[in-house]
Amino acid sequence: MKSFPTRSAANPAWTVILWLGLLTACGPAPAPSLDPMLPPSASELELLGASHLCDAKESVVKHWQGLRYEQVAWGSGEQLQRSEQRDQPDHDRFYFFDDEQHLVGAVFRYNRGLSLKPYPVLRETLSELIPSSTFYIDPTQLLSREGARSAVLYRTGDYTSTTQYLVLESEEDPTLLVASLAIDPYEQLLSSYHETFLPDLNRSLSATTGEPSPERDPSDDFLGLQQFARGEAALFGSCGAAQPAIAVDAYKRSIQLGLKDEARVAEAHHRLGLAFLDQGQLADAQLELEQALSLRPNAPAIISNLGRVLAEQQQQDRAIALFQRALILRPNFAEARFYLAASLEQTDTRRAIEEYETYLALVEGIPREAKRIRFVLERVKRLKGE
Repeated sequence: MKSFPTRSAANPAWTVILWLGLLTACGPAPAPSLDPMLPPSASELELLGASHLCDAKESVVKHWQGLRYEQVAWGSGEQLQRSEQRDQPDHDRFYFFDDEQHLVGAVFRYNRGLSLKPYPVLRETLSELIPSSTFYIDPTQLLSREGARSAVLYRTGDYTSTTQYLVLESEEDPTLLVASLAIDPYEQLLSSYHETFLPDLNRSLSATTGEPSPERDPSDDFLGLQQFARGEAALFGSCGAAQPAIAVDAYKRSIQLGLKDEARVAEAHHRLGLAFLDQGQLADAQLELEQALSLRPNAPAIISNLGRVLAEQQQQDRAIALFQRALILRPNFAEARFYLAASLEQTDTRRAIEEYETYLALVEGIPREAKRIRFVLERVKRLKGE
């Protein structure tokens, strides 16, 4: 699960210096968060209205009766833009659709800023979040106010999507400039690559490693990154059930189109191997995982997943050696413990039980492991003869 900074736990923030030529924005209204694992997200500000992320384009557009919009290419997908008009005053909207014509993100830009005074629930939510970034803005280019003021980027969301709010800070009247929401694989593409959202930007950056970067410049590997995001959404079921066939197509195209970062290239081969594994194409899965491992020879996840593929092909000795290698690199790697235990069942029952029990200790209290925990508890009982 992705992590979000909240005020209950310290988390480093980036510092970004920005000079914005035009201020804008407004975004999506997430539902109240009831899951203690998720950050606060309650808001009375409606953004998508009757539409939802993952809706088909046809379903989204049918709610726009009488509204004007422009249709332009967005890489291999499509962008629909609704500029401010009589029935939509003061803000612009951008909707983004993937190759399958599903809504993967939206950006809402308020050209004169939106006062948050009428939105106490959203203000309370923002007060509980730790800023992801801080921006210093020249107000003379923005809202014609005097004196330097800061804008803050807040992130919240759920298990599959992220919402961002860019807010011009003020104790008396905080102003929303831009809000966006996207299914997770597309978050970086939609918060950074398109200068339309924040025109005439001049920025310098000091960013904490590992955080999504809203100030990343457009790059010539955008098409590859877009296909990588499409593959992630399909492989991990961002819009419902996993779709390994789409994931295979997307990761292949991502590699063919090119990715600048070698680690990302390795991960594209890794994910392509997992998609082939999901389809039962074990030989293809092995080839892709071996290619990924040649680029990142000490990546525990790649090593462990290659072990899974070999175990599926009854190459237990090689699989066990790979699981052990992954655990040397990452001793608390619960998934590798699980697969190692499963591979040891036929040859070393005592150690298989030990590895299963270590797995259980590592995943205690993790909701997403509940199904596998039940399976392991049953396996341990059987192995012990209970």
